Amino acid sequence: MTVLIATDNMHESSFIGDSLASLGYEIKFCEFDGNTLKGTPVAAPSAVLFVFTDYIEKTPLIINALKSHFASKNVPFIGALTRPGNIDSSIFDSVIFPPAHITQIANRVSSIIRLGQMEREIIRRVDTLRESFDIDYTLSDDVLSNPFRILFIGKATPDFMVIINSLQKKNVEVVAAFTSFSAFDYLHERTFDAVVMNALQQSEPALTISDTMRRNARLFHVPTLFLVNKDTFQDHDLAYKKGARDILYSNADTQEISGRILELANYHRIHDQLKTEFSAVGGEKCIDTPSGVFNKAFFKAHMHRVCENMKSDQEPLALLAVSVKPNAHFEVSEERISNAISQVGTMLKNLVRMQDITARLDANTFAIAFPGQNHASVSSVLKRISAIVDCAAFDSGDNENGAFTVSLETALIDMMPHENSETLIETALSELNGEPVSFTKISA
Repeated sequence: MTVLIATDNMHESSFIGDSLASLGYEIKFCEFDGNTLKGTPVAAPSAVLFVFTDYIEKTPLIINALKSHFASKNVPFIGALTRPGNIDSSIFDSVIFPPAHITQIANRVSSIIRLGQMEREIIRRVDTLRESFDIDYTLSDDVLSNPFRILFIGKATPDFMVIINSLQKKNVEVVAAFTSFSAFDYLHERTFDAVVMNALQQSEPALTISDTMRRNARLFHVPTLFLVNKDTFQDHDLAYKKGARDILYSNADTQEISGRILELANYHRIHDQLKTEFSAVGGEKCIDTPSGVFNKAFFKAHMHRVCENMKSDQEPLALLAVSVKPNAHFEVSEERISNAISQVGTMLKNLVRMQDITARLDANTFAIAFPGQNHASVSSVLKRISAIVDCAAFDSGDNENGAFTVSLETALIDMMPHENSETLIETALSELNGEPVSFTKISA
């Protein structure tokens, strides 16, 4: 996936580009010299990031030109402005106001790209259900109908209270936790769209709370923000390393602070709703009940749409085929083996992104399609799968011999320009059953 950085400051942009490249994105630059935007690529990127210092007021004209240039694809435009400008921030799909850390900018770009991928894939799945299975599924449109719920953690200092009052005036439900103990009680009992922590006097316990949330699967995506004193706070890098999504200076305009909080809350609310939609889409006609992944009929029908979309958007598509075989030096019943293979299918689904398509093709064969990704970018998924399989043991029902394990044989391929969905699946399965170059074997 490619991120295009449009900039009038190549020095500043190069650092941001390095941070995005470390996340696996291909980075391209186009530079604005005050009159001309030079180096604009022909192919549309996954996102355009604006990093402007001198010509911020000209960004609306540049956005209109790029939207026209990339008209064939709905590209998100993200603003990382290094100084306030007299422009309407609504021209961007997302805006990161100064001061902004490089990690914060890279994470925001990655989040916006991921959200767009999820939205496109959920729409594709609904279309497949309707056209191939005569199932009408209506996506929820009330995601933002309920007030945002924000958790504030820390002492009720005057700066903190001003922000709380500002949010409450915007019909935001604010819950205050004055200690970390009560904060975690709230976090485990209720859902929040964002968490704001008082780090005005010291970085703890904000750093510990943020790090703990990041290690919790249910709380991982809830954005955490630190309210700090601009003149005394020294832990910017550490805060982002511990999972902070934004650092707010207490002397900034109150409307700006509340806007930054609500933008992250809005993103999280939409992301959470999409996760719910992904879990709901399917049904008996499309799901392999024992494993919870899609069945062969849905996969074949849906892959036709996915392949066509990836080709029209000029995006890559990787396909992973997986064969599961039992490892046991003693006899294990077919029922126990079948249960184990179904559990592996569930693991596979949980180890990939929501927008990836996991399906069971036969008793011991699964496939995972990765829209927008290629062989190289999916290689890390194989490592995650390997890590899980290495420590997986399955009940044999034999008290004397104990548990048994499984081996996975995998074949990972990229869709070629000439391929359609049928030949893509056939190629992956042929490599899985033959001697492919990309063949690997993982054993537990």
